[in-house]
Amino acid sequence: MEQQQHVSKLFVCTAVDCKDDIEEKFERSYTNLQQQIAGLSDKEMHDMLSQFVCKDKQHDEISIGFLYIMLTDPGMAPKTYRDITLVSRDGMNVIVSNLTLLVAEKYSKLTEVARRQLIWVLREFVKHQVLSVENVIWNCLRQAGGGDASHRNLFLVESLLDIFIEYRAWLEANPFLVQSTVYSYVRLIEDHANPALISLRQKEVKFTISLIRERFHDIIPLGRDFVRLLQNVARIPEFEQLWRDILYNPKSLHPTFNGIWQLLQIRTSRRFLQCRLLPEMERKLHFLASSVKFGNQKRYQDWFQDKYFATPESHSLRSDLIRFIINVIHPTNDMLCSDIIPRWAIIGWLISSCTNPIASANAKLSLFYDWLFFDPAKDNIMNIEPGILVMYHSIRNHPFVSSTLLDFLCRITKNFYVKHEDKIRMGVYNSLKLILDKQVIPNLQPLFESPKLDRELRNLIRENFREFVSSFPNLSQPIYPTPHPIQSQIFKKDFQMMHGENYDIAGTVFSTNSGSVVSLVDEDNKTAMPPSEREIEGIFRDQDVESLGRNNKNDENTDDDDDLPLSKVRLKEKPKVELAEAIAESFETFITKRNSFTFEAFLKDFRSLPASAFEEFQLSYVISNTVLILRETLPQQNIFSESKTDEKFLAKSISYPIYGLFRFLYENDEKSKKPFQTMLSEICERIPETGFLFLYFMKIHCKLQTRKNSQLSYQFKTTVYRQICDAADDKIGNCLVRDLDLLEKENTTIYLWLLPDIYREFKSIATNNTELLRITLRCIDAKNVRDIIYSVAQGKLTIFKQDGLIDCIRESLDYETYEQFCLWQLVQAHDVPLKTIQDLLPELEAANHPEALSHFLLLLKNEEPTNEIIRLMLSREAKSRGDPFVTSALRFWCQRYEEKLSEIIASLLTSKYPSSSPNKRKRPSKGSSVASSTPSADQVLNHLEHYRRSCRHGTGTGLYVHDMMQRALQSAYSHSNESTKKQFSDLFALAAEDETTAVGRRGGSGRGRKQPVSKKDANNHSAGNKKNSEIIKTIYSSDENSSEEDWSKQKTTQAAKKRKKVINESD
Repeated sequence: MEQQQHVSKLFVCTAVDCKDDIEEKFERSYTNLQQQIAGLSDKEMHDMLSQFVCKDKQHDEISIGFLYIMLTDPGMAPKTYRDITLVSRDGMNVIVSNLTLLVAEKYSKLTEVARRQLIWVLREFVKHQVLSVENVIWNCLRQAGGGDASHRNLFLVESLLDIFIEYRAWLEANPFLVQSTVYSYVRLIEDHANPALISLRQKEVKFTISLIRERFHDIIPLGRDFVRLLQNVARIPEFEQLWRDILYNPKSLHPTFNGIWQLLQIRTSRRFLQCRLLPEMERKLHFLASSVKFGNQKRYQDWFQDKYFATPESHSLRSDLIRFIINVIHPTNDMLCSDIIPRWAIIGWLISSCTNPIASANAKLSLFYDWLFFDPAKDNIMNIEPGILVMYHSIRNHPFVSSTLLDFLCRITKNFYVKHEDKIRMGVYNSLKLILDKQVIPNLQPLFESPKLDRELRNLIRENFREFVSSFPNLSQPIYPTPHPIQSQIFKKDFQMMHGENYDIAGTVFSTNSGSVVSLVDEDNKTAMPPSEREIEGIFRDQDVESLGRNNKNDENTDDDDDLPLSKVRLKEKPKVELAEAIAESFETFITKRNSFTFEAFLKDFRSLPASAFEEFQLSYVISNTVLILRETLPQQNIFSESKTDEKFLAKSISYPIYGLFRFLYENDEKSKKPFQTMLSEICERIPETGFLFLYFMKIHCKLQTRKNSQLSYQFKTTVYRQICDAADDKIGNCLVRDLDLLEKENTTIYLWLLPDIYREFKSIATNNTELLRITLRCIDAKNVRDIIYSVAQGKLTIFKQDGLIDCIRESLDYETYEQFCLWQLVQAHDVPLKTIQDLLPELEAANHPEALSHFLLLLKNEEPTNEIIRLMLSREAKSRGDPFVTSALRFWCQRYEEKLSEIIASLLTSKYPSSSPNKRKRPSKGSSVASSTPSADQVLNHLEHYRRSCRHGTGTGLYVHDMMQRALQSAYSHSNESTKKQFSDLFALAAEDETTAVGRRGGSGRGRKQPVSKKDANNHSAGNKKNSEIIKTIYSSDENSSEEDWSKQKTTQAAKKRKKVINESD
């Protein structure tokens, strides 16, 4: 039965789909019509239906039933069309309106037959010029999605094109449909570059070009976004010629057309931007921008990515989405003030997730397109707001996004249209000036002068925006005098969303007349008023939106809620609630006096109360007012002590009500009742600074108490901090990193002051913690490094421990250069032995890890060569030009430990050829294993060869004349294939010939006595020595002076004499 309920000729339904109102209406109308006309002749059917259609409801059902038949039964469609023309008494208005609804809402669920019949019905409607059929056509154009080269989409695109070509006169009679058609097909042509679609593309180009040229007076209102689309198809010959006419012969297109600048000054209507998004996609986008909280958007973005960005062609869709978001989705003040994901965050995701470079450039152009032609008199600030916010909010944690966007803005300003560069530069200037005037961001200094931008980009910014970087106003001075608390909250809240902070500020769902969730804000009135000086500082310090309620307390007109800060409005709206007798008096006192003593007194009464003592609304009343007071009583600036030693300043800095909570927890650390835990959780959620303020409190409290009573030692109570972490429903490690990250952003000096205490009290969590280490490295300068090293030397601070340090260093290899140099200074201060981190040597790359290699080389200079170190070094990959790191270390050791180094390398090389060992080959024990970083024979020979090439003026070449090295080279030569011998011929030539020959005669064995040398052999031996000497001479003198030749000859002669003496003694 369930399967039968889901069977439909019109819609594709799955077993889990439920029919909605539209499906039910079509199915019901079809069933009723079938019951009424079953078994009747045509004449009887016409007579009966003519009587039925006199009633409006039955007329609608009969019309929809006939439409259902036309869409599902191709054989009956012509007859049904004739029947409906006879029966309909409203000019088919019901059919057209329901067909429009069907296409807009249910096109994706139509069966294949229904889609094809839809085109047939449209053709018939256009042929007979049915009224309002253009609405159906326009919705069908919307369903022809961009970035979609599927067969189903191409069928719709080509079918509509055929209708337009066949009924061109009907099309040209509707200017809006002409504009929508041209705009849509110019956009779709971009996606049809595949050679398999050449015939379709040619048909589209021919039709579109002819329509543009013949109806250019209808095309002009398309405005600047039409120019943007024409840029993407400019290489097609027909469009190239159109571009030439637009640029150089505009009057040939239309007498009133003055050139491209006329188009660029016209803002494109939202209807055309909307027509390039599927209705379903538009609904999803509106849901994301109006109902999803900031921080919870990832799963929605992943779904959107899988649904619409799964194919290579889909990258072009990002530009359409960005233009739609910027020009169509304009949130109200309520939405901006809520914790809904802001527009800049969605656009940042669309740009940063794009992997196609061309699509990425087009997306950036879409973001800044309105900047280039911005006129404050007629353009809307909401069209330029996302561009500045996505750069401003990304500069701290995602500097790459901000730098690429800034670079693009600088270059597009100069190169977009060289002829009118001055006008485009003025448009960008107007944009930035209005952004500052309306306080979208407090100032441009954190963005334009960020140290995270490279020098070249900062110079480019100064060159292009010198008006905004020459002098920045001091934040301590009033920048803009006119205060407007509500609007400043908007931008402050938008700024804080970057950090994922959620606030309990209700958002408002808004809708258009059509019912889709969207806000179309008045273009002229949607402007932002600048905030006051104190609010600007609050924005820049990234505090909670509700802190603005502390401004202008004495000057507010409480009669008008629009003039009140939001927090005061909420207090005003809350009615007085009767509370339990145990806390009623203390809570009322706390609300009245708002100090830490009254708060502690209230907490003593409140802590012991069970959940049964409160109704839900009572507990909510207590908690919400408590949180609001704690937030409001925090100072807006100078939240920390001005002095680290003066007791007066220290005591004052922890005298606010929130520190009363900390003092209460510090002195009463036993388990609390559920209401108290609920309140603590809400405080942690609504006041993100709670964690680091508690750490600061413990530092000051212990310091002051120890001064009062030096005989007692007051320590941090990590158990209390664990309570706060439990209240935040997170692990203590995650909370500690998050809190310290916020503290560093708030006040770097206090962060560094607390650092020794953090590493001491949270030793197991903080030591070797890469996240905490990265926070420290990003904020320290040379003086801070010095102070940290002092603390390490005095034993007050331990950042690293040997176990796990190598993982810490491995993760730091991607840090900035300065951060890595600071890291190595701290590692060196901890006297970390080389053996702890030496396993990292084979992983370091000369091109990517210069900082680590530099410090490793300095460490190696203080060590003697060992088997383990040499094994790890020679395991490094040797490039075509060698490894300067290995060469430098070997050259240094050769000056002091030449013989030892030669023996170690020779032993390592000999071990690669077991058969040459003088001992019997031993079977490895079961427990032994070869290290993963053991170098191969080729690696050892490679490093020896590059080392040989690095020798100059005879220095360092003594490494090869030691007996063990000679035997190792001879053994390597005898066991190598021809290609290896050829590759390392110069290196093998350093081994004496008699030894090589002997090895060849004895099959690689080094055991036994040598045979007596006959006279003939002696002569040959002498000639061989002479030849070998010449080879060595050639090797070392190929690119050096004659002094090397003398040195080589001397060394070779000494080696030959030594071997001759051994032979004579043997004989």
